[in-house]
Amino acid sequence: MGEAVQIAPGGSSPPIRLKTNLSVWVFYSSDAFHLHISHELSKCQSISYEMISFHGLVIANLAQFTPPDLIFVETGPNWAQKIVELQQFESPHETNDGHEASLIVFGNEHDSGALKIALRIGAADFVSDKAEIQELAPLLNNMAEEKVANRNLGELLVFMNSKGGCGASMLALNTAIKMAQSHPDQVMLLDLDIQFGVINDYLNIQPTYSLVDALANVSDLDEVSLGSLVTKHASGLHILAFKRENSHENHEKAIYLNKLLPFLREQYPYVIVDLSRGLDRMFAPVISPATKLYMVTQQSLVSIKSCNQIIKTLSFEFGINRDQVEIIVNRYEKRQSIKLKDIKEAVGDMTVHTFPNDFKVALESANLGRPFVESRKGSALSKSVGKFATALLPEKKKKQSWLSKLFS
Repeated sequence: MGEAVQIAPGGSSPPIRLKTNLSVWVFYSSDAFHLHISHELSKCQSISYEMISFHGLVIANLAQFTPPDLIFVETGPNWAQKIVELQQFESPHETNDGHEASLIVFGNEHDSGALKIALRIGAADFVSDKAEIQELAPLLNNMAEEKVANRNLGELLVFMNSKGGCGASMLALNTAIKMAQSHPDQVMLLDLDIQFGVINDYLNIQPTYSLVDALANVSDLDEVSLGSLVTKHASGLHILAFKRENSHENHEKAIYLNKLLPFLREQYPYVIVDLSRGLDRMFAPVISPATKLYMVTQQSLVSIKSCNQIIKTLSFEFGINRDQVEIIVNRYEKRQSIKLKDIKEAVGDMTVHTFPNDFKVALESANLGRPFVESRKGSALSKSVGKFATALLPEKKKKQSWLSKLFS
């Protein structure tokens, strides 16, 4: 009797989810390897890659690319000599940030000569040139975890609606404002709505630059240039958003989010994303590495059913684990026919937060262009958001007097 094999829907392998986005340079000698490895890497949406032919290679031209986390090399004519030349090359844009890329060599596993050369020039691994993405998964996961640990990437908190109008934008904004009040200049809010972004209206601001400007210059960004592009709110919050009138350009530049996001997470301990328009494969580089994904829903059958469907999609298509997702029930009322216990039973073993129904306060906040955590601090809604935001921040150490220290 045959052994049962678990497969993902549609017969494809389960998606690979990495803790952060990785940049890969692929040096190839043959068209066959070029087609094979580009096909395999395209299956992992957390990877951006540059395909570079050994034929006619000008090493100085590599300075235009984003520095890689991994370098894949196909064995071929004089491949080792070219890699040694690459290792000796110093880019004029190189910084002393300790950035190093791991070298992975692809070739015939039975070619002991190529294996010895690979080890001699410092390769971290020697892999079959027929290897598929699932075989590379352990290597990619280890690199992503090492990158997160070494580069001290900030938390990535994504807010998403289970259906339109549940309030993800309002909650993401006010949570970000509340966090920025106690941690000024350490919180970044991204509005990723390409056509109908509302964060600028909710804050009554007109930014000079947009997210497109940051994406267009992602290869040249540093702390100073980023500081000139972001909009700084009086609360200490930094904002980047798409401009609604540039819909076509927004779509064109959004593909570079996988390069911008790691840089933002290096600069900010907290990156909060308003993804209120729902799931889109374009935003896979944002969804897959999310520290937490907050699904905003309401006390209605349609919202809860949609919530469950999105959670399944996140798991099957984006590789998100259930423990990465938490539920926010917005406009919650105890007297509704759908109770909190019903929602918990429907979504399963997941953390559920509730924010009270205070539609008047939320509407007033939107109309005035002032976050309700600033304009209506005493409201039940503001207190709930404040409590939620505080839980996302590290606990502050309480100062002790010399007497309390003595007896502690």
